[in-house]
Amino acid sequence: MFRPLCRTLLAASLLFPPAHLAVHAGNTVLPDLGDESMAVISPAQERKLGENLMRQARRSLAFMNDPEISEYIQSLGQRLVSRSDNPQQDFRFFVIDNPTINAFAVPGGFIGVHTGLILATQNEAELASVLAHETAHITQRHIPRMIAESQRTSLPAMAAILAGILLASSGHQGSEAAIALTSAAVAQKGINYTRSFEEEADRIGMQILANTGFDPHAMPAFFEQMQNLNRLNDTSLPEFLRTHPVTTNRIADSRNRAEQFRVRPAPDSGDFQHVRAKIRALAAGNPGEIARGFRENLAQGKYLNADAERYGYAVALLRTRQLATARTEIGKLVARQPGRTSYRILQAETEMAAGNYKQALSVYADSHAKAPGNAPLVNYYASALLKSGKHRQARDLLKNALQRRPEDPELHRMLAQAAGGIGARYESHKAMAEHYYLSGNPHAAIEQLQLAARFAGDSFYLQSGIEARVAAIKEEIALYQEK
Repeated sequence: MFRPLCRTLLAASLLFPPAHLAVHAGNTVLPDLGDESMAVISPAQERKLGENLMRQARRSLAFMNDPEISEYIQSLGQRLVSRSDNPQQDFRFFVIDNPTINAFAVPGGFIGVHTGLILATQNEAELASVLAHETAHITQRHIPRMIAESQRTSLPAMAAILAGILLASSGHQGSEAAIALTSAAVAQKGINYTRSFEEEADRIGMQILANTGFDPHAMPAFFEQMQNLNRLNDTSLPEFLRTHPVTTNRIADSRNRAEQFRVRPAPDSGDFQHVRAKIRALAAGNPGEIARGFRENLAQGKYLNADAERYGYAVALLRTRQLATARTEIGKLVARQPGRTSYRILQAETEMAAGNYKQALSVYADSHAKAPGNAPLVNYYASALLKSGKHRQARDLLKNALQRRPEDPELHRMLAQAAGGIGARYESHKAMAEHYYLSGNPHAAIEQLQLAARFAGDSFYLQSGIEARVAAIKEEIALYQEK
């Protein structure tokens, strides 16, 4: 299911590559070409379009829901956005659990990257170069510009194209034809403008990369790696190359441009190697063999970062429930870096798996006191509290976290469980409604809101709030079902 959707998502990027404003790339000043597109689709409309697609995508794509991996890619992406020409724009970076090499941008500031691409990058700068390129697609407003050029493509038509893309991922017969018919009005212009958008994203992406302190040469280095993959394997082209065609001229152009920047590149962060190790540890396959691979790498010195490799080994051991060995390996890591939150999370999760809830919660409480703003820690801590039957404490923790991350469906799901555990039925159903809504199931969200209404009593405030939320969701359903 993964490959067809990513193909069609990125086919949409060919027709409507995603998004910015005038930028200096080296000594070249790029023109501001976004004004005309503003009259066709506003940034607010583009955002709503992207949010709708993301909710639907959660039903079809294998989102990587590991809190630490998700937080890392969001943090890296935000570093790049903060050094772009539009640092105020709201971006969401997410990871798809898919071994193919791919990345894509969705209207409104949503950027996805496959686990396969993260593992294919040789260093953090290469990964950042891909994210910078996709960020430039968004900030340049490439999709609205394409729609503006067509003049025959309305917002409802664009919504229909995106809905068709998601339909195609489910394998329904006729969905590909539906996409072709819906997008016919803009397909010709889309093909003509793809190359210029890619060149623009390269130029602006490299500027963002250099502004953030990454080596600009990482972009041509990654292009070259992709070109080599293409030469070695002509039967299975990496997904990334289907929508980001790499040529010798493109590589040479990016190398020449990289020479214009004077940047002292920073070394990889420890987080980059740790995330890569965790992805390998959680990959599909025989968990025992994966753990054995880590153990052999450590014994033979085959690693770039010894602590990251040991961390991956400990994650794999926990996955295979070799708890005693996992505890030993984690102990070595904590002894070396007692303040590293990822190690303390793994330590606590090992004790949770062993049934030592009290000890695990003690580790979590201590870590949370030291790093209350650490998002992955909050997710794991809340989950542990729920498993331990401490619903009220979990509820307080989750409500506070949702003030900072209201778009996280998992936080809403856990809040529903916590509220239900203390008998707060209205709050439980309302939280579950938001979970369903954000997960792309608006009809289930409405059902949960209707259940919440039964427990709202005579409160005019609560009842009117539910009615307004139901009306807003129904209006959204009607909008995106429009043909």
